[in-house]
Amino acid sequence: MIYKVIESVIGHFPSEYKSMLEEISTIRIVDKDKTILKQGKNCNHLWFINKGAVKAYEWIDGTEKVSHFFLSNMFFTNYYCWVTKKQSDLTYKAVEESEIIEIDYPKLEELCTRHHIFDTIGRKMAEKIFVQEYFNKKLLLNCTAKERYEYYEKEQPEIFQHFALKDIASFIGVTDVSLSRIRKERLQK
Repeated sequence: MIYKVIESVIGHFPSEYKSMLEEISTIRIVDKDKTILKQGKNCNHLWFINKGAVKAYEWIDGTEKVSHFFLSNMFFTNYYCWVTKKQSDLTYKAVEESEIIEIDYPKLEELCTRHHIFDTIGRKMAEKIFVQEYFNKKLLLNCTAKERYEYYEKEQPEIFQHFALKDIASFIGVTDVSLSRIRKERLQK
């Protein structure tokens, strides 16, 4: 599936490059509730989820704040951590048993330097992520909690199938109690 995702952004991905990517990749099975990258550690990988679900969160004043959800056929990493060489400000945890492809970042950078196609893939993927992050920020700044909930319920219903309601509440910026109230009001309509 990783190649379908890559080809969705660049078109044909020749088999010689697939082989190169496979050489720097490892398939991992990650048990439910197991950490993939812990807050305070260095990020040296790019991951792709073949199957499963992963959340990214940080601890702020003793509270877990969920910032991202990742599902099958999605790439994830802490790119900020990799670029700045700082330790990760986020923890990435599997919320269900997951099969992921782990790609070694230093080796991927070598491929990007030697083969323009990998650099193009990275740039196009980064553009997609930037657009989504920008949109999520606008939702957070300009919409009510109810509007954010309704948006994700309509546009990304799969998150409700894989992630706990407490995580969804944190992601849209409300407490569990507020989310329960929003859900109850919607059911009464």
